[in-house]
Amino acid sequence: MAVVRRCSHHRICKQWGRIVSCGSLKAPLCDVMHFTSSTWPPHLHPQPTTQTVRPLEVSKETKALVEEPAVAVNLCETAANAATTDPASSMFSVPSPTSAYVTHTESQGRMSITIRSGDRRQMLKFPTQPVEPVKRIIFLRNGRSLANVNVCTHVTTPDWRIPIVPEGEEESYDAGRRLAQLIGDEPVYYYLSPYVRCRQSFKHVLRGYDAYRSEHKMEGESIVGVREDVRLRDGDIGRYKSKEELLHHLAEREKYGKFYYRFPHGESGADVCDRVTSFLDAFQRERMDFPMDTNVVILTHGQTIRMFVKRWFNLTVDTYHSMVSPPTGSISTLTRMHHRSSFRLDDACIESMRLPPSLNKYNGYKYRNKQVLGSMSTGAPFM
Repeated sequence: MAVVRRCSHHRICKQWGRIVSCGSLKAPLCDVMHFTSSTWPPHLHPQPTTQTVRPLEVSKETKALVEEPAVAVNLCETAANAATTDPASSMFSVPSPTSAYVTHTESQGRMSITIRSGDRRQMLKFPTQPVEPVKRIIFLRNGRSLANVNVCTHVTTPDWRIPIVPEGEEESYDAGRRLAQLIGDEPVYYYLSPYVRCRQSFKHVLRGYDAYRSEHKMEGESIVGVREDVRLRDGDIGRYKSKEELLHHLAEREKYGKFYYRFPHGESGADVCDRVTSFLDAFQRERMDFPMDTNVVILTHGQTIRMFVKRWFNLTVDTYHSMVSPPTGSISTLTRMHHRSSFRLDDACIESMRLPPSLNKYNGYKYRNKQVLGSMSTGAPFM
């Protein structure tokens, strides 16, 4: 997420009826100055024509500015007095504004502050909140599969065709009910692995999800999209002709290291990390098309979830080696924080995956989430 570091100032020249640079402005101004977040392109652009007033999380000062126009008057009068005392600090003298309000243009995914005042004014920088459309990212592991019951199933059945067992069906059904309780009427978008066990789990997740909504008389359609993505598949452990050969390579992986060991004709943990990075790169671009407060559910496998957490928080390989997969049918949630510059992992997930407790401390999630994400960089998206 693009963190708002400054406001862009939109000024329309009365005389020429066009947008001009703040530094080169010579003509009187019209009666609207438009502030907008830097999530929009950096060049100046017209005030949006279609605006929807929405209640948003704003700072104490901004809330006072929006709810009490008199406060905005005092703020601008203070700036005007400062400009009169020190002419070098400003090009303009500032009359009191008549009103201020917060608007949100849903299609652009941003929040704006518009201040109405007289013909000339002092440029004021009010803090604007970045509008992040994703409210939660929920990792849902597939239900218990035949390979979880007997690992030697990999010898007789291709990994992608391994089904879930009846216990896994119940786990997925319960997970769907918990999802509906957590999400409520908010929009939800599903990404899922194309493996059979994930597609079967998804069917039972929807069954539990619909059952809970029906019992609680929730109306409307909250699912805004479903997509399979091959990058969410499980790590490929290769193909084996005997149980002994499979168990030998599984033991070798424990000795060599889960992240670096490559199975014959299969993948290493580093390969899975590259796939997850590619998915996050694409997801970072796609997320701005979601409706506001969308819950993104990623239904995938245990190793893939561990790699998501490792990649998201820029954890070390040693930390990854100490992690364990969450239980089958479990829900792990990354929740958007109040300042909207990072996401926080729920405590139950940290405990079940044996992650360091410091991950949920302020310095833990904040600074790791602020790292730049890219195919050749480290860190997590949503700066």
